Amino acid sequence: MKECIACHSGQIKQVDIKTRDDAFILIENSEVVVNPQSQNIIKFVCLNCGFINLYAEDYF
Repeated sequence: MKECIACHSGQIKQVDIKTRDDAFILIENSEVVVNPQSQNIIKFVCLNCGFINLYAEDYF
């Protein structure tokens, strides 16, 4: 199981991030239609402290 690198909580949720102007919205992955160009970056948010972490997928 992944844990937050900031607070070490196990309450991590995979999300998608939509930006507009100076704001952003986090959307649960179950509700996201993923653009093939953005599939190589996995985004996680900690439900405990709100820290957002980005991971790059390996396609080898």
